[in-house]
Amino acid sequence: MADDGPAGERAAEAVSPQTFREAEILGLRLMQQGQHQDALIVFQEGLKLPGSRTDILRSKTLNTSPVGGSTGGSTGQNVQTLDEFESQAAHYNIACAYGQLGKSTEAVRSLENAFKAGFDNYATARADPDLSAVQRTKEFEILMEQYDPKKGFPFSLFGGK
Repeated sequence: MADDGPAGERAAEAVSPQTFREAEILGLRLMQQGQHQDALIVFQEGLKLPGSRTDILRSKTLNTSPVGGSTGGSTGQNVQTLDEFESQAAHYNIACAYGQLGKSTEAVRSLENAFKAGFDNYATARADPDLSAVQRTKEFEILMEQYDPKKGFPFSLFGGK
């Protein structure tokens, strides 16, 4: 018989995520529950977990050929890495967790990592309630000016372009 109550939820969360997607889902659930420090840990761990991009890691074998002279071929190992969108989401979610923990410097650094990974939804970064304390900092404004100089407005209120 399955336990679907709060104790069952805690037991399910005690199991470590095995993939980025599992970590993302758990981290978002923890954020919704106000467990921001736990969410931060899960999001950070998600960066190290297998993602949805399949790649082959090749390494050269050092054995020489039995007939002499040449080295052996290469070996390949399938690996699962984060794709572009997973990397963006991981860094953005880490920024949100830091924001909720009142760690603005770390939040801005993580947000910049999300931007460097290709995240470009600047309007979301400017409006996300998880980043509300961060949005009022000079560090955030400098970052946004660097990546989105429009400051979120299609026109200037003071006669500029």
